[in-house]
Amino acid sequence: MALPPPDPQFVLRGTSAAVHTLHFSCGSQEPDVPILFSGSENGFIHVWNLKTHRVDTALDGHGRKSVYCVETMGGKDRLLSQGRDQRICLWDLAEGRTAVTDSVFTENVGFCRCSLLKVAQGRWLMAMAAKALEEVQVLELPSKTSVCTLKPEVGAKLGMPMCLKLWQ
Repeated sequence: MALPPPDPQFVLRGTSAAVHTLHFSCGSQEPDVPILFSGSENGFIHVWNLKTHRVDTALDGHGRKSVYCVETMGGKDRLLSQGRDQRICLWDLAEGRTAVTDSVFTENVGFCRCSLLKVAQGRWLMAMAAKALEEVQVLELPSKTSVCTLKPEVGAKLGMPMCLKLWQ
């Protein structure tokens, strides 16, 4: 007979909508303070302090549209979020800032999360579903320069991207 599931250590309360994505971050100047980022159906991103079990900050950058991807970019202060508003938002959370610093319009209405790959200090490659149904676009961040567009062979019917992952 299987063991029953363990009781929770604590319950995080503070978001008023369904949570669609989570991202843990444990590295920074304060490695002993783990942070949890949650993206909600109402467009908010909550930054949870897992020592106090409370929300440190609530970010609103997706116009009340669902957030379905949240990822840190080299520490707790730089954040990327992707929402149903067809925008990928870049955040600089240093010194308590809570405003979007830059964004990329995706032109795609699917649910495919973007993928990040660090290529150098302060430089990233980001793959995302492109406007054309079967294509994937790769951008360099922070410049947002198009590196390439991946297209299927002529005549191939592959459908829209559902999952992306960049790796070295």
